[in-house]
Amino acid sequence: MEKLVSNEEIEKKALELVDVIKEDKKYKEYINLRKKISANKDIMSKMEEVKRLQKEYVKSAYLDKEIEEKLNSLNQELNSISLYKDYLSKEKEVNNILININEGLNVMFDSILNQNSK
Repeated sequence: MEKLVSNEEIEKKALELVDVIKEDKKYKEYINLRKKISANKDIMSKMEEVKRLQKEYVKSAYLDKEIEEKLNSLNQELNSISLYKDYLSKEKEVNNILININEGLNVMFDSILNQNSK
């Protein structure tokens, strides 16, 4: 693994934070759901089709109504699948955890930098 930082103690603590995140119940549930989604060929093909259509829709400058209708229909199909809904919900929770960690660290780093400049 590539070194994250030059200070070994800081890198050690950063890796400990990663380990804590990986042990979090919500993260583990998310990984479990992601594995189930990956094993479900129907869901995966629909998700891949959504990605493909989204790219086409962007290329059309959001003007192609036919693609928009296909996307809406496909998204409705996906959202009717409880496994997929659970996956999206858990993914959102995990992303929020990571955002909160990032924002918290930014506040702490800002505080450190402001203390040194005084």
